[in-house]
Amino acid sequence: MQAVLFKTPGQEWWWLGGMSLLERNLRLLASAGCETVLILHPADIPLPLLAVPRPLGLTVEAAEVTVSTTNPLMVLHSLEFPDHDPLFFFDANLLLDRRVLDALKQRTPPCFLVSANGSPNHLVWRVGWLTQETIASGHAAVQRADQLLLTSVELADTERSSAGGPYCVKITGKDDLPRGWKLLIDRASKRPADMVEQYVDPPIENWLVHRLCETAVTPNVVTLLALAVALSAVSLFYEGWIVMAIVVAWVAIVLDGVDGKLARIKLMTSSAGRIGQGSGFFYETAWYIAWAAYLARTSDPGAWEVGTALTICNGCDQALKEAFAQFHGKPLSAMSRFDRWFNVIGGQRRIYLAMLLGGFFVGRSLLAFQVTLWWAVVTVFIHLGRVSYHVGRDVIGRFTSKSTSSRKPAQRSPAPQEISDSMTQWLDNPVTHFFMGCRALHFGSPETCPRLV
Repeated sequence: MQAVLFKTPGQEWWWLGGMSLLERNLRLLASAGCETVLILHPADIPLPLLAVPRPLGLTVEAAEVTVSTTNPLMVLHSLEFPDHDPLFFFDANLLLDRRVLDALKQRTPPCFLVSANGSPNHLVWRVGWLTQETIASGHAAVQRADQLLLTSVELADTERSSAGGPYCVKITGKDDLPRGWKLLIDRASKRPADMVEQYVDPPIENWLVHRLCETAVTPNVVTLLALAVALSAVSLFYEGWIVMAIVVAWVAIVLDGVDGKLARIKLMTSSAGRIGQGSGFFYETAWYIAWAAYLARTSDPGAWEVGTALTICNGCDQALKEAFAQFHGKPLSAMSRFDRWFNVIGGQRRIYLAMLLGGFFVGRSLLAFQVTLWWAVVTVFIHLGRVSYHVGRDVIGRFTSKSTSSRKPAQRSPAPQEISDSMTQWLDNPVTHFFMGCRALHFGSPETCPRLV
C-alpha cells in the first residue's frame, strides 16, 4: 500500500503536539500498513525535520512539484507508480484520525472521505482512496467515486472519551491550531473513572501534556517518574503522614494519566507503557497495606484484616472488569447510562483516597478505612450483577435469534421477540440495575450527492 501527500504553495509546515503534521501523518500511514509515501512540495520550502526519536517504519520519497490549490488531483496524471496497489491522497497539513484511514481501507476504491465545510449542503473531499486505473480514467471516473462521510466513521475505541469522535481537519493557519490541539487531547483522553478524574484531573493533566509535548521528554520517562512518586507515597503511608501521602499518591495518579496522553498524542505507545499501566494496581495495593500497617501499630491490630480485604476486593473488581472487556469487546462503563454513572462514584483509588483523607480530618481513620472496605465490597457486587446482566442478555439474544432463524417463515411467532424486547426495556431501567446488583449479592446472577472540490 502507498500514499501521496502534497503541500500547496503559500502554506507552511504546521506543527502540533510536538511534531509536524507531516510527520504525524507519516506515522499514522505506517501504522495503517502503508509501505511507501511520496511527498510533493514546492521547491522553495524544504521538508521539516523529524521530532520523534523513533523510525518511521516506511519508505519516504520527495519530489519538488507545484500542486494546484484548486484541483490537487490533476497532479496525479503526471506521476508514475511502481506498483498497482491502491493509494491514499491527501494534504500533508491535514490533522487526520487513524480511524479515517481504517474506514477507507474497508471501501472499494475509488472512494473519497468528505466532510462539511461549514455547511451541511457543501461537502468537500479531504482524503482520496484511489487506484491507478481510476487516475488514468480521468476526471469523470473521480466524479463517480464512492463517498464516505466523516460522520459515518465509527468510534471503534470505546475506552476513549466520548468527546473524541473521528476528526479530519485541514490546518491552514495559527488560528486553527487551538482547535487542532483540542481534538488531539480529547482523542487521547480516556473515559473518566471517577468524579475526581472527571472534574479535577483533566485540566492539570492537559496542561502538563501541552508543555511536555514541546520537549524531548518521552512517555517512558514520565512512567518511571510516576512509579518513583508512587513508591515514595508507600513510605509516607507507613509512617502515618496521611495528608502528605495522599498528596504524593495523587501526584502519581496525575503523572500516570499524563504518561498515557503524552504517548497517544506523540504516537509513542509501547509495551513499556502497558507495563506501567499494570504497575498501578501493585503500588495502589502497597498504599493500602502500608496504611493498614500504621493503623495496626497505633490503633487496632484488626486493621491488617481490613487492609487485606480491601486489597482482595479491589483486585477482584479490576479483574472482573478486565475479563468483561476482553469477553465483550467493550469496557463495562461503556455499556449503559447506569454503568457510566456508577463508574463515576464506584470504588476507585481516587475515591478510596478521598475517604481515607476525610476520616483522618474527623479523627476516625480506622472507621474511614472500614467504610472504604465496605464501599469496595458494594462495588464488587454491583459490578458482578451488571456483568451477569449483560452476559445473560447476550446469551438470551443469541438463543432467540437462532431459534427464530431456524423456523420456517409461515411458522414464525413474534412472541419470543416481543418478550425479549420487553425484558430488555425492563432491564434497562436504572432502578432494575440496582436491584440486579443486590440480587447478585443474595441469590447469584440470573441466567444529497455532494460535490467534490
